[in-house]
Amino acid sequence: MSTSSTSPTTSAFTGTSSFSSSLAQVITRAVAFQQLPITQLQNQQSTLTDQQTEVQTLGSDFSSLQTALDAIASATGASSYSSASSAATVATASLSSGVQAGTYSINVTSIGAQTNTVSSNSLSTVSDPSTADISSSAAFTLTAGGTYQISNSAKTLNGLAAAINASGAPLQATVVNVGGSASPDYRLSIQGTQYSNSAIQLNDGAQDLLTTLTPGSSVAYQVNGLPATPVTSTSRSLAISPGVTVNVLAAGAANITVSQNAGALSTALSSFATSYNSVADELIKNRGQNGGALAGQSVLRQLSSVLSNLGNYSGTSPGGVNSLSDLGLSFDLNGHLQFDSSAFNSATSGSLTAALSFLGSETGGGFLQAADTALTSVTDPVKGLITQQTQSIASSLNTITTKIGTAQANLATFQANLTNQMAQADAAIASLQQQESEITSLFAAEQTNSNSINHN
Repeated sequence: MSTSSTSPTTSAFTGTSSFSSSLAQVITRAVAFQQLPITQLQNQQSTLTDQQTEVQTLGSDFSSLQTALDAIASATGASSYSSASSAATVATASLSSGVQAGTYSINVTSIGAQTNTVSSNSLSTVSDPSTADISSSAAFTLTAGGTYQISNSAKTLNGLAAAINASGAPLQATVVNVGGSASPDYRLSIQGTQYSNSAIQLNDGAQDLLTTLTPGSSVAYQVNGLPATPVTSTSRSLAISPGVTVNVLAAGAANITVSQNAGALSTALSSFATSYNSVADELIKNRGQNGGALAGQSVLRQLSSVLSNLGNYSGTSPGGVNSLSDLGLSFDLNGHLQFDSSAFNSATSGSLTAALSFLGSETGGGFLQAADTALTSVTDPVKGLITQQTQSIASSLNTITTKIGTAQANLATFQANLTNQMAQADAAIASLQQQESEITSLFAAEQTNSNSINHN
């Protein structure tokens, strides 16, 4: 929406009477007087536009603060843990939600294998997979843990491989040249995606087309020595504990150690302080006698209250962490949050338990839930304070813009009517002045004649 407006241009009034300049001044003064309410509306419009811009700036700052809060929440979850493997060539681990610190012994007795097949030697030799196929058929039946109907209307080996891959079967089809560049012999190669002894076969309605090169086998492993008979899996990604997935690479034994560290949380708290200070600085710009666009506005008090409550949050948790200052976040004399990494390290040196208890989660209590609720009241795209204020200002701007347009149209009409009236008045005066001139000339001539007669 455009909030700019222009005033009607005062056209120069030119008349023929000796009073034309005075009449033009009458028009100018009258139009200027009628312009005053429009100027007042335009000033209001400018003020609201400045407020709108400032609200948008604060909205962006509060959104950044919400992002920083989300980073703290993330740092209290899986990202606060790390894993180490005693034999990284045997197994590594990835962590997710629900992970807990501990040591897990993984014994991989079999790394498993995927079933590998290739098109049979007895089939037609394909020297160009883009023009020929191993079978003249256009319809095939694929068996791979289920039955899939394959259509190859292109009747090329490349088309057959693409159709198989698009079938959704748990396998991967490729085209390989086993004859070299001098005598190309392109074959269809299909490999199962699971580690299991699953049969893979392709039939063209008359014969089976695949030969099994190596049968598949399952991954077999034990966790902490259990069970006595190893567990089998069709995948090399093994969920051995809530939030702990081991990726096995070779047969052998490895110890996976999961530990909690404070590095990610320290970084997140420091970033939170930076975002907090950005909001605080923007709010300060609008305070005082020479404050910015929102000086004296209720929304400024509401936003300031939200920010103050965040920084001064306190709670009760075992372990002695009951405020942000206990985690190294404290205010300086300028009202800025400062992060003291030494204080944070001291509070978390033995364990993160106390810190995590105080912080809680965005949905489960503690500082994070209280802060998320407060910030959501500001940033929510439907009911948030920023959205409501933006909509209120936009509504006022629309109203004022309409009023300005109406007033300018009325002023243009007023100016045109007044100019017409002054033109008529000027013409009448000019006519009277012309008559006056003629009468004066007539009397002068008469006087001259009378004087001439008397002298004679």
